[in-house]
Amino acid sequence: MSFFHVFLVFSALPLAFAGWSAITLVQNYKKASSTGLPITIRFISPGSPLWMMLSPLIMRIAEYLPFTTSFIATYRRGWEARERCRPHVKMGDLFMICTPGGNWLKVCHPLITSDILKRKWCFERDLDAFEVLNIYGKNLATSQGEDWNRHRKVSAATFTEKNHELVWRESLKVGRQMLEYWLYRFPKPVRTLAQDTRVFTLNVLAAALFDKSYPFESREESEARERRAVGAKDAAFGYRDSLCTILRQIVPIMVFGEQRLRDSWWLPASWRRAGHAVSDFRNYVTELINEERALLAQGKQNTPNLVTNLVRASEEGDGSLKAGNPKPKQAILTKDEIISDLFVFAFAGNDTTAITLTHIIAFMAARPDVQDWVSEEIHYHLYDDDETKWDYVNCAELKRCWAVVYETLRLCHPLGQIVKTTGLRPRVLQYKRQSVVIPEKTTVEINLPALQTHPLYWDRGLSWQPGNFIRGAGYPEILRSDVMSDFLPWSVGRGVCPGKRFSQVELVAVLVALFRDHRVEPVPEKGESMQEARQRVERHAKDVEMRLLNEMREPERVALRWYKVEQRVIERRP
Repeated sequence: MSFFHVFLVFSALPLAFAGWSAITLVQNYKKASSTGLPITIRFISPGSPLWMMLSPLIMRIAEYLPFTTSFIATYRRGWEARERCRPHVKMGDLFMICTPGGNWLKVCHPLITSDILKRKWCFERDLDAFEVLNIYGKNLATSQGEDWNRHRKVSAATFTEKNHELVWRESLKVGRQMLEYWLYRFPKPVRTLAQDTRVFTLNVLAAALFDKSYPFESREESEARERRAVGAKDAAFGYRDSLCTILRQIVPIMVFGEQRLRDSWWLPASWRRAGHAVSDFRNYVTELINEERALLAQGKQNTPNLVTNLVRASEEGDGSLKAGNPKPKQAILTKDEIISDLFVFAFAGNDTTAITLTHIIAFMAARPDVQDWVSEEIHYHLYDDDETKWDYVNCAELKRCWAVVYETLRLCHPLGQIVKTTGLRPRVLQYKRQSVVIPEKTTVEINLPALQTHPLYWDRGLSWQPGNFIRGAGYPEILRSDVMSDFLPWSVGRGVCPGKRFSQVELVAVLVALFRDHRVEPVPEKGESMQEARQRVERHAKDVEMRLLNEMREPERVALRWYKVEQRVIERRP
């Protein structure tokens, strides 16, 4: 084939793509118009894999070009979390987004949200949105129907109060270690907030998954430890490090797969290591599963962690693998399904909690009054300086800490959208006393950043005010519910996050570790007052961009300084 013919072929590809996009956009616009709802057109499909890979680079370039403000606001991934309620204030409770790749219905209405969540057979989960989590096969996040019921039954019994008690203790310990790192080992000011919170949540997760405790170390310290090992595998850190690598390289794992990553010499070394990490994690968990099943067959009890709990919960009845039973019943979940569910728990729980903690600390740095407010409560309930006396039962008493967590998730949710689909049939919604027919194959997204900030439901909804969730004066205060018609950070009903209590306990405990006796403040830039620095940090805390999840766009620009304070004595009632 001549160079000219090759040139024609490659020139035709963009033209063919543009033509296909135009045709499908017109078709999708006709479908969207049939609803009678307001429509906004996007010429790029947000779920396009090519756009997902290229958009960060395109957006960085666009920021330096004139007249791109509207383009960035419209097409930046995670624009819903950045814009929050503003599009719905302008366009209404329901509106359609029409793209070449399909139509999206955006929902910001408490009653319609409740209706969609109740009609689970009409508005099913959009499994395509969770395809990235099928690294080890089907799991709770990527199954539906009877398969989902099996996974849900087991997961509901996996997160126990004993496990939450372990999370409380480990979060206090690792949180204190992270604080000591910021105080003494890190060169001031601290600019690694997002990195360090991921190490914190990873350590807590490893303790909950495998019952293995790790000291806090920064990424630089971790890399130095690996270099000192001179190529030998550090078995003590193997569990945690393999999981860390998988979570960090989830996109290339999704695109290339485990085997191709391991065998392709031409790929970056970090990607090839990710392929080996997928195999290592499988081997680690398989060994633990086999060990637990052997103990279960002998009628013995192992230390309760998520692996052992999941194995025991997956056996039919009250433990079918009993001593002397040569033919145990078939487990509810297979070994591969257990591994896949454990990975999903790790993926869903690690980054979401780390991102939330990053936002919390940034907001707290901007609000010294909230730091004092929280610290006062912590001292009231945990008045003894001996940390061993801070019991898990105290966790529920720290209502101001819970309020800080709730308010942060209200304003900056890592997921943002509860994603459903109409499936292969049109579905009807009642809106303004009329029936609105939503066409088949429409993605339906309950827009949490809008619902949880809309002025109809929230006073000063775009500002961070933890007091929104506290009622009453003095102790005991009343904490508002974490399930309201306009506040659904962990979803609701059968679709509620199984690790909800896990994440709540983890975040409350780390707030205790960080803010009982210490404070954090931003480091002003040149010529900046402290008040201006606090306002800048709050702006950065609200500035969100989607990578895999919605997270702070430029956390490295938040420079912090920690210091210890002398506490006044809080008078306690007899």
